[in-house]
Amino acid sequence: MSAVTLDDVKAHIRITHSSEDSYLQSLLDAAENYVASIGVVEDSPPQPAIGHAILLLIGHWYANREAATEAPPKAIAFGVDTLLAPYREVNL
Repeated sequence: MSAVTLDDVKAHIRITHSSEDSYLQSLLDAAENYVASIGVVEDSPPQPAIGHAILLLIGHWYANREAATEAPPKAIAFGVDTLLAPYREVNL
């Protein structure tokens, strides 16, 4: 079971139309991939903190679509890392 659905994403960034569904789904897939790549394993039922971290990533990526901008990007890593840290599996 995924921690976040496409409907959750749309509610989080306040989108009611469906014209960007495929783009939003790609952001959701990328955020879930990122979370898995840093060693976070989703439990069943999903942990709210993991879902919130995924939504923060998606909201950030949706608002900042370009790799280079005139203003420096706003850091969200601390919030995301803090939410995910308790759920990371560490292989020693």
